[in-house]
Amino acid sequence: MDEAPGPNAARTWPGGPAKSTAAARLGLAAKIAVSAALLAFLSQKVEWPAVGARLSGATFGPMVGALALMIGLVFIAALRWRLLVQQSDVRMPISVAVQLTFAGLFFGQVLPATVGGDVVRGYLACQRGLPWREVVSGIVLDRITALLGSLTLILMGLPWLMTLVAGTPALLAFAAFASAALVCALGTLLCIDLIPLPGWIARHPWIGSGLNLARRVRTGLLSKAGIAALALSLVTHLTTVVVVVLIGKGLAVPVSLKAGFVVVPLAILAAAVPVSLNGWGVREGVIVVGLALFGISSGDALLISIMLGVGVILSVLPGIVTWLTSR
Repeated sequence: MDEAPGPNAARTWPGGPAKSTAAARLGLAAKIAVSAALLAFLSQKVEWPAVGARLSGATFGPMVGALALMIGLVFIAALRWRLLVQQSDVRMPISVAVQLTFAGLFFGQVLPATVGGDVVRGYLACQRGLPWREVVSGIVLDRITALLGSLTLILMGLPWLMTLVAGTPALLAFAAFASAALVCALGTLLCIDLIPLPGWIARHPWIGSGLNLARRVRTGLLSKAGIAALALSLVTHLTTVVVVVLIGKGLAVPVSLKAGFVVVPLAILAAAVPVSLNGWGVREGVIVVGLALFGISSGDALLISIMLGVGVILSVLPGIVTWLTSR
């Protein structure tokens, strides 16, 4: 069984812990600034009395249904990760996968930490005795299948999007170019080990580990478990579309399934780009712009997006219990 890196591994990091910590703090400050700036910009166009009226007249039932679905999404994410880890003949009980997924999502969504939720999830998995190589490859596969799921839905909704932005060819060209560039970049990363590299480069420990990881990830994606995980990713994103529709219904905002299908995958993909604090601001911007194409005001769209973000936080709160009991 592979052993996890020892406690002194961080001391060999180039530049030392001090520089790494300073860079992490600077990165966190930049993300907070981006989120704050985007939210402030979006708030300028909001009629807050109307937003207050929406909140005061909100219907309880659809909101509870949306929150229940979001909690259910955590269990689907746990099942997806478990499928990807277990394809390497590593046994992970479903109860352990659920606990660690809750903990990882809690740190990924709730705390403005410099250590991501995936790191917490991987650390706790290794603490339970799981081999770290399989844990890391499983987490990378999990992230990639989630990304592929959102890209698939974006491509499926592209014909509808094209009809909506027919009068703005620049926006359509940018969306097409960005999608194509992302697919090409992802394909290159997954097949990078097939590129003939000079021996002195391939033998470098870090590069060699990266090439091995790319090979393992590509093999995992093409396996039965990888295909099943991709299907679960599609279920996850489609459920998120339903969540947004339910939030809109609870706020008496007519968000159609078509609008959700076109806008939500784009928001999920944009929020995954690590330029803001847990996607805040970026997600709101995409949802405001996207729902505006369907005649929904910026205030209503911003409120829906904020309610979605708050719901995600509430749905992963059980993760703190996992963290406290694992210490």
